[in-house]
Amino acid sequence: MKKFLILFITISFTTVNMLAQNDPAAEKLLDKVTKKLNSYKNIYAEFKYSLINKKAGVSQQTKGNVTIEGNKFHASYMGIEDIFDGQKRYQIIHENEEVNVSTHKDEDEFTPNKIFSFYEKGYTKKMDIKQNVKGHIIQYVKLIPKNSDSPEKYILLGIDMKTLNIHNAIIVEKNGSVINLDITRFQTDKVLPAKLFQFDKNKYPDYYINELD
Repeated sequence: MKKFLILFITISFTTVNMLAQNDPAAEKLLDKVTKKLNSYKNIYAEFKYSLINKKAGVSQQTKGNVTIEGNKFHASYMGIEDIFDGQKRYQIIHENEEVNVSTHKDEDEFTPNKIFSFYEKGYTKKMDIKQNVKGHIIQYVKLIPKNSDSPEKYILLGIDMKTLNIHNAIIVEKNGSVINLDITRFQTDKVLPAKLFQFDKNKYPDYYINELD
């Protein structure tokens, strides 16, 4: 019995370890994507976002855009203007005439600038299907969360094989929700306004400034 238990534990550990290993081809492809993205001085992207959960009767769609330079970003989505100047994050909620100000410290928190880097940590990477999407050859990489408590079941990250840029992401959650994020416009190395990543409170004289920390 003891020998059987030892053998069972050994086999189980080996199986889990094999499942947790990255596919070398997927890892190599994403390394190329990261290198390409890091070569840009800045990135401007427009995107479409949809969330569908048929079981819950939920269907949401929205559009947005984000400009990224280093660790700074300026994004607009769902009626929110989101600015990070490298020290402080300003979330301007126009509907409520409110600005939430915080010191951004949580590296695990998903922020708009991580659209192009979220895949780097926390996932096991496997090559998946390749598709021709409107003349673009898109190679999908399946990202499986290493954290069992993650709400995500898996993510399919689409890579344009010609440009090595991210084309889209399909996020399948454990609760049945499917999120589609499509990059509809992608530009790099633009001449940006000098104060794009700065918050000017004079533009919002009637807004409530909420200092969160």
